[in-house]
Amino acid sequence: MKTTKLLTAAIGIVLMSTTISAKEIKNFDEDTIRIKTQGNSEMIIILNDFKDIEGLNTEVKSVMNSIESVYWDLESEMEDLDSVINVSVKNIDDEIIIDISGILNDTSIVRNLNFDVHENPRKAKTLHGFMSYDFGFNNYLENGKFPNDVNAQYSVKPWGSWVVAIGGGMRWYYAKSASIDFAADFSWYNYKYQDRSTRVNKTDDDVVFSKDALGADYIKSKTSVPYLNLSFTPMVHFGKKNSGVNHKDFRLGLGVYAGYRLGGSVKYVYEIDNVKMKYHNKGDYFLNTYRYGVKAVFGFEDINFFASYDLSTLYAEGKGPALNPICFGLNFTF
Repeated sequence: MKTTKLLTAAIGIVLMSTTISAKEIKNFDEDTIRIKTQGNSEMIIILNDFKDIEGLNTEVKSVMNSIESVYWDLESEMEDLDSVINVSVKNIDDEIIIDISGILNDTSIVRNLNFDVHENPRKAKTLHGFMSYDFGFNNYLENGKFPNDVNAQYSVKPWGSWVVAIGGGMRWYYAKSASIDFAADFSWYNYKYQDRSTRVNKTDDDVVFSKDALGADYIKSKTSVPYLNLSFTPMVHFGKKNSGVNHKDFRLGLGVYAGYRLGGSVKYVYEIDNVKMKYHNKGDYFLNTYRYGVKAVFGFEDINFFASYDLSTLYAEGKGPALNPICFGLNFTF
């Protein structure tokens, strides 16, 4: 039995998980040593020959790189369990073998980790690429109030005004439970007006909202705006282990974004004498060329809930109502 190698692996695990300050060391017999730490934890060392302890310090140092390379996986596996019953560490033929016995959802399970000590030290993956998809609902505030509250002609439907975005980015874990997302996406914002007879007219100086006087059966009236966006979102992660881009089940983030408008249009749908009519016109309508704002993210497993607020206004200053868009919805990152 390679006793000293088994000892170095065991001691390496203990050294990585806690700093031992020996409070009490007892020699129970000629081949057993029990070390008690200040936290009342105990480690038992069993020797075939008490002289083996002389080279223990050197062998601990030689195996520490291997222990560090599997430590992330070991800690994650243990945190994922409801309780840990036993951890067995062996070094057989230059391979570290770790068996973890525990309880998960009232069921006894055993998990295994193997690692070749001759391999180069492994590091936890800190950089993940991802794709993302957003679906949310839009509105806007004017001087801190919803236009619906004052029955403004440009009031939008709370349910039916939506945004869709698709994009991707990189997530960098600069610490075990902290990351930063760098992302880019294309988004399409649709503002469906509460009054389906609302008309948006661009003059030489500004944009004017009015009520159509044709007396038709009005079906739809909306403004659509596409953007190219960049975002920067620091996040903290907590909870049980997850996989892929999400290292933990839960996450919280607060970030910023900026966007460039790629176009704009208005669309009306109505009926006259049972004949459906459609009007679709592309134009800038004095929509702001740039947008910027702040957003918050809360995630559970692989689904994120987000809310955003534009610090910029939807229309250029002095060219339309001072409307700050807001949005909330779901984000799927994979």
